[in-house]
Amino acid sequence: MVPLGGLGQIGMNCLALEHDGATLVIDCGSSFPQDDAGVDVLHPDFRWLTDRSRRVVGVVLTHGHEDHIGGLPYLLAGLDVPVWGPPHALALVARRLEEHALRNDEVSLRPVTAGEILELGPFRVEPVRVSHSIVEATALRIETPAGTVVHSGDFTFDPDPPDGEPTDVARLEAIGDAGVDLLLSDSTNVDLSERPGSEREVALALDRLIAQAPRRVVVTLFASNVQRLISLGEIARRHGRRVCLLGRSLLTQVEVATRLGRLDWPSDLLVAPEQLPELLPERVLVLAGGTQAEPASSLRRVASAEHGQLAIEPGDLVVLSSRAIPGKERVVHDMVCDLLRRGARVVTRATDPGVHVSGHASRAEQGRMIELLRPRAFVPIHGTLHHLREHAALARQAGVGEVLVIENGVTAQLEDGRLRTGDPIPHGEIAVAMGGEELDSETYTRRLELGRAGVVLVSMRLGRDGHLVGPPVVTARGVPCLDDDANALRKVALDVARARLRGRHGDEAAIVDTLRRAARRSVLDLSGTRPAIEVHLVPLD
Repeated sequence: MVPLGGLGQIGMNCLALEHDGATLVIDCGSSFPQDDAGVDVLHPDFRWLTDRSRRVVGVVLTHGHEDHIGGLPYLLAGLDVPVWGPPHALALVARRLEEHALRNDEVSLRPVTAGEILELGPFRVEPVRVSHSIVEATALRIETPAGTVVHSGDFTFDPDPPDGEPTDVARLEAIGDAGVDLLLSDSTNVDLSERPGSEREVALALDRLIAQAPRRVVVTLFASNVQRLISLGEIARRHGRRVCLLGRSLLTQVEVATRLGRLDWPSDLLVAPEQLPELLPERVLVLAGGTQAEPASSLRRVASAEHGQLAIEPGDLVVLSSRAIPGKERVVHDMVCDLLRRGARVVTRATDPGVHVSGHASRAEQGRMIELLRPRAFVPIHGTLHHLREHAALARQAGVGEVLVIENGVTAQLEDGRLRTGDPIPHGEIAVAMGGEELDSETYTRRLELGRAGVVLVSMRLGRDGHLVGPPVVTARGVPCLDDDANALRKVALDVARARLRGRHGDEAAIVDTLRRAARRSVLDLSGTRPAIEVHLVPLD
């Protein structure tokens, strides 16, 4: 087992299984940065896979969430392998590949449904239907010469999801009866003892709120939650409201789900954003992207009164049918406050717990998965180290004899029913900047440093003999006590000039180092901060 992402963190799920020189990749996700350094997405470091590209027999996807498919365009740009997955997930992958200028004829996307069998080198893979906050989610039963492995994917035991496809408990139980050597299971919600509700109950809560709303209703949700989209479409029709979609992800998800027959909205249910002014507020249900208050998202722009087609007015109802991803709580709270300032009534999980339920298994459901499969060995996946250790403790309590916790880059071996750690492998996160270019770790670190401390630029002209020609020019950005302060900048320039006059005539690198140290001391004295210092020597012609 080779975890490249998702173990020791939330998101970016990517795990490889290797046997007898063949490698099978399970999921290939992305994640989003917790800071604002101009980074669009993060994906796993794929060096380990690309270095052994001829061994990779393929990628199998469990479902179509971004943290399971978002890294594929970056992997497939350097690795020519087929990708299997549920039809819904592959349709979303095809969209992502188009955005990255990868043609469909360049990538082999092969749909597979629950119950089919894939023969991939030494791996015999069977998808098993599970319920999740997206349609066509699957677990994977993987037969290998070393034993039978089950990868749970993301799952719940919701007995009556709106798509009518609950987890196939009977099949899981049969797999357990046949024998499972190793279970790899989702740990995300191990701190939640019981799931507080179901998707049907969320639909009832949303129906109640929308039925009572006197004016326009705006609901934000995770765009990929097609099950909730099914419910919201039914609610809109029931209460005579037209649905307006704001956000590219929502438009994509609705188009894909409709084309695949997963969403059956009548043609007259949807209205375009530009039609909103023509409709009575009480006849509108707006579905908006922006659950995490992303700066460019629809709901964030609505809250900031910067959306060109929707303006919140007093009496409007805004429902956040979602949760804040860890690390995004503050910006989501700020967005809620902005909506309140516009006069909206805002409902969140904090004020009405029924408006959202997680698509991940609670601790009780994780325990049920272990009971159904009765594995001989267990490795928790998908979560921070805290989540993994808590899930491992649950497996031990359930009587699993072999339990091992590993994080990204730490390999594990299953041999004769025993687990042990193996050799570490190259791993990490690759940051992709806005615009699509990958940032190496040094560039990314520099960006973070600039964001934390600012930058001071020192430009100096030197004669052919290395003597100073004219005073240095010093500018600062993001540095307290220096930005636009002519006296402070003049002081730094004077200190730098003095350092040059006292310095020796060495090579350019030595001169730059001397001037940088002089500037750093001067800036620290003036501002108490340590910004990045850039020194540029401009030689005379």
